[in-house]
Amino acid sequence: MKFFGRKLKPVWTYRTDKKVWRLLPGNGILAAELRDTDKKLTDYAAIDIASGSPLWQGLRLEDSWWIIMNRIFRDVLLLQQFVKPDMPTPGKIFAVDLFTGKILWENHEVSYLSAGDDLVYALRASIRSEEVVGLDYRTGLEKLSFPAEDPRTDQLPPPQPQDGFTLPVFVEEIQDEITLSRISGLKGIPPENAKNPTFIPSVAGKDISGYHTGAGNDEKGVPFFDSHVMIIDERGDAVYGDVADSKVYTAMSDFYFAAGNTLIYVRNSNEIVAVNLEK
Repeated sequence: MKFFGRKLKPVWTYRTDKKVWRLLPGNGILAAELRDTDKKLTDYAAIDIASGSPLWQGLRLEDSWWIIMNRIFRDVLLLQQFVKPDMPTPGKIFAVDLFTGKILWENHEVSYLSAGDDLVYALRASIRSEEVVGLDYRTGLEKLSFPAEDPRTDQLPPPQPQDGFTLPVFVEEIQDEITLSRISGLKGIPPENAKNPTFIPSVAGKDISGYHTGAGNDEKGVPFFDSHVMIIDERGDAVYGDVADSKVYTAMSDFYFAAGNTLIYVRNSNEIVAVNLEK
C-alpha cells in the first residue's frame, strides 16, 4: 500500500506488561482495563487522551479478575463485580473517581442497570421481590426506589450510551448510500482479500478502515489473521497505516474506535496507540 500526501503519526503510545482488555473514553479521559491472564489479575488506569499521560494507574480491587469496567458516567468510572466466578451474574458496583482513581463508594446489594440524572440505577433483588434503586452517582446514597414491575423501569436511560466515541461498522452492514459510495471509490482500501472489513466515516475530514488479512495456519491447521488499521484523507489516499496485531484467530472489529477526533487502537495486545486525525 502506497501512501500519498502528508502522513499522520501517532501522538502517543501507552505500553503495559498486561493485555489491554477493554477501553472506555469519557471526559477527555481513556479508562483502561488491563489483565494479566496468567496470574488472573486486573488493573485499571486512566489516560489523558490529548497527551497520553496517565492520570492514575495500578488500581486493583478485591477478586480483581471477576470485575469489569461497565461505563463512564460524567466524572465517575463504574465497575461491576460478578457474584460468583462460575456464574457471571452481576453483583457489587464500584464507583471510581475518573480523574484521581479514588474509590468513591461500593454497593454489595445491587446490580447495575443504567445511569442518568445524577443517579446510578440498579436492581436490588431478594427472595420475594425485585426493586429498582437510584443511587447518587458520587456518594452512592440511595435517593429513590420502586418495584421492578413499575412502569418507570421501562423509562430508565439506556444502559451504555455511546457518548463521545464512534465504533466501527462492518462494511457489509452499512446501509448509507453516501458511505457506500465513498468506500467503493477508495483506492484498494480495504484490499480485495480483506476479511470482515470495517469502517468509520467522516471523522475530522478523514475515514478510518479496519480489516484482517490471512497470515497462514498454525500447527493444527487453524487459520489466523493480521489485523490492520488505516486512515484515508478526503482525496481517498491512505495517510496512515499499521498492523495492529499479528496472528490473531478471530477477525473482530473491536480493536479500534474514534474518540472525538482521535483514532484509538490496540497494538500487539499490550499497547494503546493514539493518532490525532486533525494533524
